[in-house]
Amino acid sequence: MTVVSREEINKILERKGEVRGAAFQSIGDFILKKKSQAGLAKVEAQMKEWGADFYFSKISPMVWYPIGWGALFVLAAQEVFDWTEQDIREMGANAPKSSVVVKLLFKLFSNMKQLAKQIPGFWHKNYTVGEVEVMSLDEDKKEMILHFKDSSFHTSLCKYVEGFAETTIQFSRPKNSVTRVKETKCSFKDNVPYEEYTVQWT
Repeated sequence: MTVVSREEINKILERKGEVRGAAFQSIGDFILKKKSQAGLAKVEAQMKEWGADFYFSKISPMVWYPIGWGALFVLAAQEVFDWTEQDIREMGANAPKSSVVVKLLFKLFSNMKQLAKQIPGFWHKNYTVGEVEVMSLDEDKKEMILHFKDSSFHTSLCKYVEGFAETTIQFSRPKNSVTRVKETKCSFKDNVPYEEYTVQWT
């Protein structure tokens, strides 16, 4: 299965901006868990074929790396293993679980208004470009709308964000609460300059 075209790959590699190495580590941990070291090597080989001189073992959590590499790491895994977008969503949902810092940080904000104030800052601590805006928060309806701006790479990455956001926000909720995150507008499909996600919780 061809997940991404050569033209799309080139555009991703040309994107300006950086991401912290911690993002790669959670993706790599998921690949190792599912496909072992041999599987990870295949993903690295795919990235090199695409033009990213990437070695997972050399990634350091707090160091900045090209933001396009983060997108291609996910897409290379999808390409190599013939994963579906649902598999990529699972990858995203698994990512926060491997970070003690994310768990502890979001557990501090059980109040949704407090959490909403922290979300934009959390993005800027990990990415040098793009932003996340909380467009609305309705505590009575238990619903929040998020817009991710200047961070569109591929439709599969939208599913990754769905899973990541769902798990991350769930950390802030009581154990008997259920969080659901769904992309409700997509820059690739709806001719809008952002990705919109609707967060709902019980």
